[in-house]
Amino acid sequence: MEKLEKVELVREKCNVSYEEARDALEACNYDVLDAIVMLEQAHGVTERMPADVPPAPDAAYELPEGKTAAAEHTTSRAAGAWKRFCARCKELWTAGLDMTFVAERNGEQLFTLPVLAVVIGLLIWGASLWLLIIGLFLGLRYRIEGKGKVAETVNDAMDKAADAADSIKGSVA
Repeated sequence: MEKLEKVELVREKCNVSYEEARDALEACNYDVLDAIVMLEQAHGVTERMPADVPPAPDAAYELPEGKTAAAEHTTSRAAGAWKRFCARCKELWTAGLDMTFVAERNGEQLFTLPVLAVVIGLLIWGASLWLLIIGLFLGLRYRIEGKGKVAETVNDAMDKAADAADSIKGSVA
């Protein structure tokens, strides 16, 4: 039995991740029975195999017809990566709509936009970055309103940029 097949067998029998099964097998010198016992002790596995069916290290691990263990693992990894990517995009989309970009001058609020709209504008239309920079020299101040440490960090950076623009304006005038 190949190493990958042993990993798949331990993963299935102990209901653990691929990485946990692989690490257990490596720690047990690829002895399937020792790896299963180690995982049971480490994770308090309550589901046990039937007593009359001991794990056989030499038994063939059967996959659905036409699939190999490597192909099944690759497919599940790709599916998991895609799900994580989609979940992260959803989080960023929601955060971009929950936070707002505020431009103000002399303490008076000029406009408010969702942060997502500003980011899309910066990505699609490169001149929008120059407009933001010119706005700093015209006395505009920008801030992000929303929850979290990101808004505080971005606001600190924008305050420093506005102060630097004021300093440059003062030294030129």
